Amino acid sequence: MPLALLCDEHIDYGIIEGLVQQGIDAVSVQQAGLDATDDALILAEARQLGRVIYTGDDDYLRLSRSGFPHVGILHHHPLKYSIGNAIRTVAWPARS
Repeated sequence: MPLALLCDEHIDYGIIEGLVQQGIDAVSVQQAGLDATDDALILAEARQLGRVIYTGDDDYLRLSRSGFPHVGILHHHPLKYSIGNAIRTVAWPARS
């Protein structure tokens, strides 16, 4: 199954563009019409769409720990990764 991401507003758009260039199906919450939407609603929409949330927001981890259903959560702190490193880290396993 190919990786499909819904990228939270904490993910730099340069990362999203780079992932798309690497063949990853990645859309931002803004592109999906979900900007300024509650995290629980975004997570529910991602689940309905079959997309993994890609975020740097710890709120999604708290929702997951509370039992909120989801397809998956890919979390990284945006200050710990360069744009290029984030793209390589996410795209590498998805392309192999």
